[in-house]
Amino acid sequence: MKRLFIGVVAYQRPEAIHVLLRSLFVQTDQDFFCKVYHDGYDPKIELILRAYREEYPEQMDYEFTSKRYNDFGHSLRQMAINDAKGEYLLITNDDNYYVPVFVQNMMSRAKVDDSDLVICDMVHSYDRPGARNQIPYNFFQTSPSLGNIDIGAMIVRTEIAKEVGWRDMTAIGDGTYCNDVVASKAQIRISKVPQILFVHN
Repeated sequence: MKRLFIGVVAYQRPEAIHVLLRSLFVQTDQDFFCKVYHDGYDPKIELILRAYREEYPEQMDYEFTSKRYNDFGHSLRQMAINDAKGEYLLITNDDNYYVPVFVQNMMSRAKVDDSDLVICDMVHSYDRPGARNQIPYNFFQTSPSLGNIDIGAMIVRTEIAKEVGWRDMTAIGDGTYCNDVVASKAQIRISKVPQILFVHN
């Protein structure tokens, strides 16, 4: 079993999903399993995902939901939490991408610190992200709290993710999930890799 489960929330972005998946399959540490959850069926996306699954049968799978949820991908994030196996869980979106040492550096820090939650810094694509006075595609220094984190910049111990679940279906669901993880244990072990390892789109 792979140590890291990566749940990818997707919706009709065929060009972007190539970038994300290639960024994963060139990681220096391949100890992960990736599953894509697409919000409703799309034949063009299925052709893409089928080709990746044929190329990486031990590391990749996909699923189309029977209906379109259209809820920021939150219902699909709960599906990823339900399916997660292995020690840690990463949830991300189909238009994000990662530097080649993301898995290696995040998992190394998790092992050294016996972490429950590991975060990294990122480049954020939005104008004024988290109400910060900064332009798009700028350095975003993260911290494990609402307004200061994105779901794609954190890995969580799988048992904790399953315990807290995904309860906030609003636009700030990422931050609520992080807060719930932090509040899940009295002595939560939080680590940070102070590097830009993730690009949010």
